[in-house]
Amino acid sequence: MFKELNDNLNSINGEVTKLKTAVEHIDTAKSAAQAAVNAANTTNAEFKEHLQKVTKAVDSILKPHQDLIAATENLTKTIEAIDFPKQLKLIKIIAIGTGAVALIGTILILILK
Repeated sequence: MFKELNDNLNSINGEVTKLKTAVEHIDTAKSAAQAAVNAANTTNAEFKEHLQKVTKAVDSILKPHQDLIAATENLTKTIEAIDFPKQLKLIKIIAIGTGAVALIGTILILILK
């Protein structure tokens, strides 16, 4: 009977030892998981900061180009609003009128001489 009891106690002791080892492995895994989560959080925070810096740099590079594009669009609209055939016609009329006045002035000078 004592031998049987001793065998049972040894068996229980073996199982407790296995359980202690399992608990140690679980604690080690828990520590590793916590370290991984902390590393992931640090990486995420650093990546977010880096991404914000890159975004700010890209925006500062694009801003002058966006202003140039807007100015070009305004210039294009202004040029499209000009009626070149009408303007050329007015210039021709002014040139003909100026020429006529000059011709009349020359004729008058010749006649009055």
